[in-house]
Amino acid sequence: MASAVRSPVSESWRPVRSVEERSVITADTEAEIHRLHHAENWPPGTIARQLRIHVDVVRRVLGVQPPSTCTQRGSFVDAYVPFIKETLEQWPTLRSTRIHDMLRERGFPGSPRTVREHVARLRPRKPREAFLRTSPLIGEQSQIDWAFIGNVDVDGTKRALWMFVIVLSWSRAIWAESCFAMDAPAVARSLVRAGTAFGGVTRQWLFDNPKTIVIERVSADLVRFHPLLLATTTALLVQPRLCAPRRPNEKGKVERAIRFMRDRALSGWTPTTIDDTNQRLRHFCDGVALDRPHP
Repeated sequence: MASAVRSPVSESWRPVRSVEERSVITADTEAEIHRLHHAENWPPGTIARQLRIHVDVVRRVLGVQPPSTCTQRGSFVDAYVPFIKETLEQWPTLRSTRIHDMLRERGFPGSPRTVREHVARLRPRKPREAFLRTSPLIGEQSQIDWAFIGNVDVDGTKRALWMFVIVLSWSRAIWAESCFAMDAPAVARSLVRAGTAFGGVTRQWLFDNPKTIVIERVSADLVRFHPLLLATTTALLVQPRLCAPRRPNEKGKVERAIRFMRDRALSGWTPTTIDDTNQRLRHFCDGVALDRPHP
């Protein structure tokens, strides 16, 4: 039966075929396999790559058995695994180096690295908390926070400079200004100026839990706000709301906005005066921040 003519160039680019496809080879190829292996001392893998045949075919011609799968040897730690598990159940955050010290006292001859690898596999994982993704309505909520941005010289004295940031939860529009204080009068002034810049206020202001906002908090619903903040919210008909303690994810929009401001507006730049900083923040909020795409 006539065989198809193959192009040498195209054949050289073909991948190594399977055992079934290349199981039938000529006597010349078998002779070449024996010569390369016994005369040139080529291993089966090298012969297979050079002759473009499967390595199992080369092993079959040579009568060589495939390499056996190595079984994993036992570790020094295997005998101490029950103790490690019991220790981690009692103290889940115990460092692996301390566990290694405890094992050494019990006759363990291995290294800290070996213990560290086993502790990483045996340590109980913290259960992941599920978060509800919220989608506020237009004009429903604003998120407010502050961030330290550096020190400036004022009459020969270094003063801390803070950045007040407010984000509209639906549109992600940002307004920011710098200030020397975060007390209640400064907060009220910044909130009024933000409302003027936006052309109005949202129905809710979402804050963290600083003393300038909340004087006392007994529970989620039992909160005593600062009187000046209440006066401001009453005048502007806004509902003040607080995040749960130690739950920054509840105001993630303003947290992400602060990171965005640090990376794009404040990185590679040192504040000199409060007026210069405010001018830079206003220019950035009206330009880059307002034009950024948001799905």
